[in-house]
Amino acid sequence: MSGQGIAFIGDPDSSLGFRALGVSVENPCNAEEAVRAFRGAVAGGASVIMITEAMLDHLREEVERTAKRPIPAVVVLPGITGSAGRGGDTIRRQITRAVGVDLMAEER
Repeated sequence: MSGQGIAFIGDPDSSLGFRALGVSVENPCNAEEAVRAFRGAVAGGASVIMITEAMLDHLREEVERTAKRPIPAVVVLPGITGSAGRGGDTIRRQITRAVGVDLMAEER
């Protein structure tokens, strides 16, 4: 994955729309390929990297390491099969780390 802009890492079915829009797309078959694709997107200067929740299982360490940097922004999206809620949890942790307060906490 090279070039600046937006990158998508996920299953082929979930990537169809992104590919049609000209987004740089990778469809890794295993954890090693997922890590290689993610690192390639970072090294290639992607400003936004979108990954599916299924890829998050393989990329959690990479996402956590990248969360400490202002760029790239990593967005976790549900795959074609639907959401398991892991994307929201990841974004919530990143916001809490950046701001120091859980802005998404429910009022009691």
